[in-house]
Amino acid sequence: MPSDLARTAEAASVPGAHRLFAHLPRADQRRWAEVYLKGLLVTPGKKSLRRIAASVTPSPTASQSLQQFVNVSPWSWRPVRAELAHWVAEHTPVRAWTLAPLVIPKRGSLAAGVHRRFVPALGRTVNCQLALGAFLSTALGDISVDWQLYLPRDRAEDARLREQAHIPGPMPYTSAADLCLALVDRLARTVHRAPPVVVDPEGHLDAEVLVEGLEERGHEWIVAVPDTLRLALAHSPEPGFVPRLEAARTLLRPHAPLCTGAQATAARPRFNALPALVPLSGGPRACLLVGEWSSPVRPDRAWLTNLPPARHSQAGALIASRTAARVGSAEAELGLHDFAGRSYAGWHRHATLVSAASAHRRLGHDVCLRAPHRTAR
Repeated sequence: MPSDLARTAEAASVPGAHRLFAHLPRADQRRWAEVYLKGLLVTPGKKSLRRIAASVTPSPTASQSLQQFVNVSPWSWRPVRAELAHWVAEHTPVRAWTLAPLVIPKRGSLAAGVHRRFVPALGRTVNCQLALGAFLSTALGDISVDWQLYLPRDRAEDARLREQAHIPGPMPYTSAADLCLALVDRLARTVHRAPPVVVDPEGHLDAEVLVEGLEERGHEWIVAVPDTLRLALAHSPEPGFVPRLEAARTLLRPHAPLCTGAQATAARPRFNALPALVPLSGGPRACLLVGEWSSPVRPDRAWLTNLPPARHSQAGALIASRTAARVGSAEAELGLHDFAGRSYAGWHRHATLVSAASAHRRLGHDVCLRAPHRTAR
């Protein structure tokens, strides 16, 4: 390993790397973290360990050293992620905490968290991992700062399957929605000024669990919900009046936004909103039901938010930005899907380094030097 470190001495340093990786206990770990980060930023195409190593160092053994660093070397990813969240928030105002499920297609069945899952966006079942990402949403884009990896019940509770993927155990089964709430809890402990939490479950998370959990925690929230979710119109009725629960799409249908001329043929979605009551365990909660239409026939999507009326325009802007942006696209380009190892810890370390690379790219801190060495084919 020292010889590899000597061979990488000519590699340009990455802005902020010293701070992000200061918690790593050994100097060689901090150095390999910086090499890995630079490799993610400058390696074109697939980010395999061999290609990353070849992009930043002439050492023939660097890929093995990087493999050991990410899969075997005992360093904790949590402090790096916490420092990353602080670093991003210091560089650009944070508009929202966005939680997003990301489907990572996989071959084989031995990697941590791999399972068969129906993906509504694809209309079919795929072999995949399900990652849950926490993103700081800014004017520069959505920047990932924390991750959870969903483990199906058999992967969480079966000792043999846990051992195959080096998953620490015993690990109780946790639903994807509860993993997202745990991400919110960690962010709240790290970044103390909490903006609205925005979640689009995309068919992978229980929206009712998310709404209930965010409400219990006292957060402001904006959550995409199934159009079958039963709600009531918010009125000021006579005492003792019991609101009638109806599907969100039924409540929204009469409120399709009218449009004429160029608006009628524009591809961008249109929105309208009405006050509603969502039934929660602690009693009905007043909220805003927002419909999203691409045609006047029926709403394409429904959103709920507990933001107060004075901030409904903010809610609308955040919903519109979620509709326009594909959360996690930068992370996919930087190699989130390219981790080839099986281990749970290795996946988390790789995802952490991908997030650091995404932050550098979004914030304009790319390593702009041309890769000095060959790129593996």
